Amino acid sequence: MYVIGISAFAHESSCALLKDGEIRVMIEEERLNREKHTFAFPEQAIRECLAVEGISIEDIDHFTFFWDPMREIRENLGHFLRWFPKSLRLLTSGSGSKEVRPLTRIYSKMTVGKEIADRFNMARTPTINFIEHHLCHAASAFLVSPFTDSAILTIDGRGERASTMLAFGNGNGIRKLETVNVPHSLGHLYAAVTDHLGFQPFFDEWKVMGLSAYGTDKLEKEFRNVVDLLPAGNFRLNLDFFEFHTKGRRAWTSPHFTDTFGSKRHFDGTYTQHHYDLAYALQKTVEDAGTHIAKRLYDLTHSDNLCLTGGVALNVLMNRAIIEQTEFKNIFIQPIANDAGTSLGSALYHYHVKLNGSRKFIFDNVYWGPEYSNQEIEAALKEAGVRYKKVDNIAQQTAQHIADSRIVGWFQGRMESGPRALGNRSITVNPTDQNMKDILNARVKKREFFRPFAPSILEEKVSEFFEMPKNLLSPYMVLVGNVKEEKRRLIPAVTHADNTARVHTVSRETNPRYWQLINEFYKLTGVPVLLNTSFNENEPIVCTPRHAIDCFLRTDFDVLAIGDFIIEK
Repeated sequence: MYVIGISAFAHESSCALLKDGEIRVMIEEERLNREKHTFAFPEQAIRECLAVEGISIEDIDHFTFFWDPMREIRENLGHFLRWFPKSLRLLTSGSGSKEVRPLTRIYSKMTVGKEIADRFNMARTPTINFIEHHLCHAASAFLVSPFTDSAILTIDGRGERASTMLAFGNGNGIRKLETVNVPHSLGHLYAAVTDHLGFQPFFDEWKVMGLSAYGTDKLEKEFRNVVDLLPAGNFRLNLDFFEFHTKGRRAWTSPHFTDTFGSKRHFDGTYTQHHYDLAYALQKTVEDAGTHIAKRLYDLTHSDNLCLTGGVALNVLMNRAIIEQTEFKNIFIQPIANDAGTSLGSALYHYHVKLNGSRKFIFDNVYWGPEYSNQEIEAALKEAGVRYKKVDNIAQQTAQHIADSRIVGWFQGRMESGPRALGNRSITVNPTDQNMKDILNARVKKREFFRPFAPSILEEKVSEFFEMPKNLLSPYMVLVGNVKEEKRRLIPAVTHADNTARVHTVSRETNPRYWQLINEFYKLTGVPVLLNTSFNENEPIVCTPRHAIDCFLRTDFDVLAIGDFIIEK
């Protein structure tokens, strides 16, 4: 049985294809249409999923969607009436990641079946199974976790109305325990401050997280007035500080917020200590709030297991706080925790919960995208007119280039799904070179100075370099660890200002070629670590050989290692 899950008309449009409950392919539309965080209907992603599996649209038994638009209408009527007439402005405000009016967005979601039929010339409009958004998040984690039962926590900006859901999974079932509804949302809180600091809300929150490492606790006490942590494990935003609940994306914060925390930073303005301190206060508040909610969930379930997902679960500092400060023993954090993962979640929920399909599949990697043979890669190299050579041991030769402090693009195997590059579409450089972070930013990434780069480390060596929360591994780069004091001078390019690192532990079984690359570098340098960042330059992560070659040619790379081929400048 084939099930296709779709997310679209919000942000991170994507498609996931299941066969008998097993993930076969998952692709974000942005990787193909080259529009970051795209809102578009994922036609190219659907076509690529079908092509990778070698089937047609007529072979799909069930279609699922990551949102229930009728539920959104029903559940938000009370919000609209409560804030009327100010709430009238929400009808003309941009929605999601685009300047699309809410009614237009809702209509697009309601008619997604017709969209599929029209795009794929289907004889009839397929039935769409609309799944509640936070249930999609929950399913994307629990139903592929190693747990037969687990507490489930989902935190994001918002679904149809819920911003946070506490649930319990058992077997094939997911039972909602409690929800927090908008306008009370940690995701929207982070988005509001992201906007105030001159960044793009919904997209640049990780910039604010990086900025927080340079802050002090000067504003932390005052910022506590923004979020009220209630005794029962709930939370409420102090709406005196916000206007997004009546104006949408037109105005995230209120004049009271500006009076309290200063004027909004212009997007190309300078950074001051005040900005760092505000980011720090926000980050610490979100960590405390996330831990507060997780403790409530433990009290409700007394489960040893926790599944964590939703866009806010990409906040690695909050994840560490939850792990260290709660009684959960076993943690699974869905690495595709943003809305891209809800296409997968909708398909999983329909197959396992609605159709009662048995659970046999456990999530053990993120390499669900397309891959390309040496023949296809060589054809792309010839078409681009570049000089290249084929080598017998790509890992060994590439490791030498990295040891020589050259910037290397590494393109291998099936593309990763999710927001992190995890060794198949990566830029890799020498972490022992203290200048490499600045060199990489100046020549390729063009990123702000305060954004850290991540270390990839051999799984067997992680305890020698990092102090991980509860000694957990981090195969998906969703946990942060402290760099051990005696190792900070050894790997300065991946040690952040607060001496942390967003760690990526690499398994020989899961990704043997990337493991071999790190191991070859280890043989040369004695350091089992590489600096790993996404293979892109202010664009979505590359997907195809041509994407990789084009990025290599237009930026100041030194080497491209693609398949078994090496290209040098």
